[in-house]
Amino acid sequence: MLVEAAISGQQEFIPNDTNNKFFMPEGLIGLSEFKNFELIVDPDTLPFVVLRSYNGDEIQIPALEPVNFVQNYKLNIGDEDAATLELRGEDSNPLILNVATIKSFEPQKVTLNLAAPILINRRTRIGKQVVLVNYQDYSTQHVLIDETVSH
Repeated sequence: MLVEAAISGQQEFIPNDTNNKFFMPEGLIGLSEFKNFELIVDPDTLPFVVLRSYNGDEIQIPALEPVNFVQNYKLNIGDEDAATLELRGEDSNPLILNVATIKSFEPQKVTLNLAAPILINRRTRIGKQVVLVNYQDYSTQHVLIDETVSH
């Protein structure tokens, strides 16, 4: 059985000094040593947010909640991932973040990894980067902004 999480945008994850931290027991794909993160939201850089590791070496990863940016984005995740994140009932609406890659600034080119989003249980603050069961439907380099192409 699969858990299907569709983007709702109904709940907000608004960090402040007490609720911006979350734990990723398995770390990020390719960066398993980074497990403790905080979500940094700067109104000047929205809709982009930053995932910043703490307790050790620091990394900062730009990300984006795909609401209003990716049409018909449905995430099918396996039972094991759903169990790890405790996604059931009221907890079945995780915060969904896609890692952004900024390839150039001027002209700007930004892509999103849609095949392996980061899901965060809003109640437990446990997160996991999951490879979607339906990963073949999505790109790891979905073009969000591309000003490098001539019109």
